[in-house]
Amino acid sequence: MKLAAFVLALLFMAPLPAQGPSTLGVSEIRAGMKGYGRTVFSGGKIERFDFEVLGVQKNAAPGRSRIMVRASGGPLAETGILAGMSGSPCYIDGKLIGALSTGIAFEKEPIGGITPIAEMLDQLRDIPETAPSRTPLILPKLEPPKVLKAAMLGQMLDFRTLMGDSDPQVLPMALAGSALGIEAQRLWAGWPVTFTAVPTLSGGREEASPLEPGGMAAITLMQGDLDLAASGTITYISGKRILMFGHQLFNLGPVDLPLWSATVATTVASYQSSFKLAMPVAPIGALRLDRSSGVAGILGAEARMVPMRIGLNLGGKRTLNFRFELMDHPVATAALAATAVAQTLDAHTRGLGLQSLSMQGNIKLAGHPAIVIENVMADLNPSRMAQYVGAMLQAICMNPYEKPVIEGISLTIKAEERLDLTSIAGIRLLKARAKRGEVLPVLVTLQNIQGVRETATFNIPVPSSASKGKAVLMVGDGFSLTAADPDERVIEMASLGDVVRVLNGAMRNNHAYALLVQAQPGAGLRGSRIEGIPPTVASLVSGDGASSDNRLQRRIVGRAVLPLEREVRGLSQLEVEIE
Repeated sequence: MKLAAFVLALLFMAPLPAQGPSTLGVSEIRAGMKGYGRTVFSGGKIERFDFEVLGVQKNAAPGRSRIMVRASGGPLAETGILAGMSGSPCYIDGKLIGALSTGIAFEKEPIGGITPIAEMLDQLRDIPETAPSRTPLILPKLEPPKVLKAAMLGQMLDFRTLMGDSDPQVLPMALAGSALGIEAQRLWAGWPVTFTAVPTLSGGREEASPLEPGGMAAITLMQGDLDLAASGTITYISGKRILMFGHQLFNLGPVDLPLWSATVATTVASYQSSFKLAMPVAPIGALRLDRSSGVAGILGAEARMVPMRIGLNLGGKRTLNFRFELMDHPVATAALAATAVAQTLDAHTRGLGLQSLSMQGNIKLAGHPAIVIENVMADLNPSRMAQYVGAMLQAICMNPYEKPVIEGISLTIKAEERLDLTSIAGIRLLKARAKRGEVLPVLVTLQNIQGVRETATFNIPVPSSASKGKAVLMVGDGFSLTAADPDERVIEMASLGDVVRVLNGAMRNNHAYALLVQAQPGAGLRGSRIEGIPPTVASLVSGDGASSDNRLQRRIVGRAVLPLEREVRGLSQLEVEIE
């Protein structure tokens, strides 16, 4: 199992200078050879540990080898191989052979694996001086319209659904920061990592380890009022370029994250997987490349993070303000933003009794209108609110058209100690028939959580373009109506701007909507909707006459909205005759 020590980084066409220690190739290594490694066990002091080669595992992965060793020295007899030792440079006869990178869960003696230095140099030789303004698009395994539809339903898709199954060899990540709550942990379901909570300590006398092979370094996925950091060991430095860890973080390729010097408070022995209790000390550069054989970065560089602000109003009595900086990446940003929301609510709102959460805010994108955030959750569980934010970001970040530049996320959440929940109890028409060009009045009965009922009236304009005959009146909350898919016409999208437009036009769950829906000729294939095709292609698909169920698609011909500013649930419908 791989160790919990990671760093992020990004690609650049500038080879590492041919300097540094002499190296020893895998072909020259034999069982029984002895050597030493360098790492930090306490404070910032680099210490030596010894090892004996047990053998070389050929083809540990296609074209990859692993040198298996038995280590000794320091606390290793009690702890086994420690998470945080990943990247520890290992030498035989003064020649660098690679980085300690793997251990074995529940091991009774310190046996681990070394990633050969040649593999690290091969994958990490090209590191950029500056981060590119836009990283490559990362598209989901499923069709982009499904990601957009999930966002309109307030449902964040998990990593496995988006990206497919990951390597079965799970990477445990040692986080410097508070333990993630249950709801925040669920936001990371399917990610190829396991979180091990490690607290960040501050004693005021932190001694950073030297910036040299064997020293400790840390990276931050999130910083500010919530820190999520990971630490490990420096393997190789050449000029401003630095290689670490001997294994991947997420194997994301191009990334851009802050790199910090680090110190070790102590080592923690565990029957499952022992670890270093490490802490970031001061910024030293940026991580730019994340590959299967290690990670790399530039000393003295700065990383770009996504700023996020959350204002939490506690029942109108006081407002707490929180600021975060998030990793800027198509896959990770959404999960990190959702984590910030979930952890903030979990720490400052009640877990028992009645509670409602209302959210307003925006996501600012360079070159596009701001995406409006508006939601109400009558729930004690902060997960739905967090998922709503994450889902909106997934739709933005995983669009197939362009890499968005997120300038900032700003949210205001109000927590009220009451349950602002309304259900749709029933509807009835105030006219027997609907006439084209006139207004159709609809009476809706609403019921709150205590069973108290009230009535409201929708006035739905019936356009002259509506067809004579049957129509369906649908009244409900935005999420329920979106799930029912009342408008089955072709969705034409060709840019990130179209995604922004659809998100801003989505129905919300704090309003009640009345929709008048009719069937009309449309594009379908064996009864299924086809999304995102041009009108010319749509006419060809629907015009073959091969099946009667692919010729009629529903469309919304009239609508009205009733803003309620509380969560609405339910869906009612009845048939209407249009004259």
